[in-house]
Amino acid sequence: MSEFPGVEIAVIVVSASIVLAGILLGLGKAFGYKRIENFGVEELLQSIVNAAIIGAFAAIIELVGVVSSTIVTPLCEEGNVVQQLICVLGNINGSLFLMFQNLVQILNLLGYYQSLALEFGAFAIVPFANLDSVSAVLSAQLLSLNAIIILLSLNVQIAVFIGGNSLWLLFPVGLVLRTMFATRKVGGFLIALAIGLYLFYPTFVLIFPDPQAEINQSAMLMENFTNNSFYATPPVIDLNDNYAIAGKFDILSGRCHPDMFNITNTTLNISNSSLLMACNQTLADYNITNLTAQNVSIDFTGDLTEIAQSNNAAISKSLLYSVIAPIFSLLVTMIFVKELASLLGSEIGLKTIASI
Repeated sequence: MSEFPGVEIAVIVVSASIVLAGILLGLGKAFGYKRIENFGVEELLQSIVNAAIIGAFAAIIELVGVVSSTIVTPLCEEGNVVQQLICVLGNINGSLFLMFQNLVQILNLLGYYQSLALEFGAFAIVPFANLDSVSAVLSAQLLSLNAIIILLSLNVQIAVFIGGNSLWLLFPVGLVLRTMFATRKVGGFLIALAIGLYLFYPTFVLIFPDPQAEINQSAMLMENFTNNSFYATPPVIDLNDNYAIAGKFDILSGRCHPDMFNITNTTLNISNSSLLMACNQTLADYNITNLTAQNVSIDFTGDLTEIAQSNNAAISKSLLYSVIAPIFSLLVTMIFVKELASLLGSEIGLKTIASI
């Protein structure tokens, strides 16, 4: 019990209340005051109940330590259930921040390509102007990620508060207040609140599925996208060369796929020889001969679609863990606190035992 200083304070208070109840009982018997004697008996019984609460609480702490080790994945640090919750929330928050950074890079890349245009005097071509809808979807996901990160940070602070105050402050203060007649109900409520917050709230959050796998999958897809050399923005000096931009558009659009227009393939019979020459020149300039051999995929819009879908799965599961799980756990904790507080705040005396 040395791990919980608040319990030591509670033991001192209970010991003092037993001594005080014994004094009242002795004075009542010595002077023949039946009311003082009965009051001493009642308070002595309440002190015994308080001592029983301390013993039961110690047993519950040991039980929860065993249960929490089976609920939480072994990837997190060892400790009680509150420490496990803090660790899990911190890991998820860090992964979401990495996902947030990758998404910002993709939006910057999309904004760059959406602004590029080929000028032909009387008209201009903006091949990726329709990426506005994709940018809008990813921008909404970015805002959602920001809100989820804020909620997770709030949940971490709540868990830190619970771990630092439920046993060290709420429980001993509740036990002290329960030893006094006028504040017995308040004391019972604080004891029930301390136990509920320390045991039930983190446990019922941790039973929800961890979104870590989905978040890591989305972060990996976005990182591969931004690291793809074929999606990299052309150097600024090349923007003066229309062909450099046109060649980049050919590659990103998939029109000049090297498996369709192979430089070394001279047996292709294509009626549009200018298309073949243009694509061969584009592939030669970008030093591309065979994407399959290089294990590289060039599907700009397809990769963006996959990223958007993967982000949706990661965000929805993160919302489940950062919003639904705490609300569900809070409701269960409130019901437990209400029932336990009504029991601990009641007068458990001779009349109650006689009625039982």
